[in-house]
Amino acid sequence: MRFSDLKGVLMHFVRRFFGKSLEIRFRPSYFPFVEPGAEVDMQCSFCMGRDSASCRLCKGTSWIEIGGCGMVDPEVFGHVSYDAERYTGFAFGMGVERMAMLRHGVNDIKFYYEGDLRFSRQF
Repeated sequence: MRFSDLKGVLMHFVRRFFGKSLEIRFRPSYFPFVEPGAEVDMQCSFCMGRDSASCRLCKGTSWIEIGGCGMVDPEVFGHVSYDAERYTGFAFGMGVERMAMLRHGVNDIKFYYEGDLRFSRQF
């Protein structure tokens, strides 16, 4: 497995989950169990990069962070007795609330934590 495989999986996920051809980008970042590590950003699904200066969600950047990812550090495989010369892998994580917020057009994640039944019953 290569980093390009990870990128392909995440691109496929974003397109299937959101039903749009949204761009994604990777920014180098540190996570303790992956090397290299990256933060994954998605093109804003609200403003689509147009008139992003007034977009409350992306705050004018046209991008929204959706999670972290990376290639599993070979040292991790050693700690579970897997041969790092034979096995590779990637890891990623995305917040469930963030994905639901972006998919359903909710412009503030705090609605998921307030416990308002009128909000929750919509889903």
